Amino acid sequence: MKSWSLVLALFLNCCALAQQPSAVFSGTWTASTGPNQFFHGTWSGESSPNRPNAARGSWALFNESNQIVLQGTWSAQKTGQGWEGTWTARPAGGQLLAGSWTADAAKLNAKTLSQMLTSTVTKEVAGWWQSGRNQGNWWLKGTGK
Repeated sequence: MKSWSLVLALFLNCCALAQQPSAVFSGTWTASTGPNQFFHGTWSGESSPNRPNAARGSWALFNESNQIVLQGTWSAQKTGQGWEGTWTARPAGGQLLAGSWTADAAKLNAKTLSQMLTSTVTKEVAGWWQSGRNQGNWWLKGTGK
């Protein structure tokens, strides 16, 4: 009887862990390409409680009239030195765009990628992006829940 109780307790514990909700994040972003050219948009993403050092999400780029001109996806994971990721997007009728990004880990006080994304609500998180020969900086700001 004790062994059945132990099996049942382990099963219920596993079910409870499996049902933990993903952490969901969202906010706005700004990126530069060159000294005087800036882009802006929105981002959203999620990380699993089972994988707090990985996240994925979507993003959109807006024009001066705040219309979406580009939408895409992103993913990230924590590496030994910080946080790195990739992004993709496809403009209407255009070819696939893709690139990579890195967070400025030296200025972050976060142990996990989930903590880094959570911190965007109270402070701006920055980093670098690259796509072929194009490169620049980016800044994230999160929205509160």
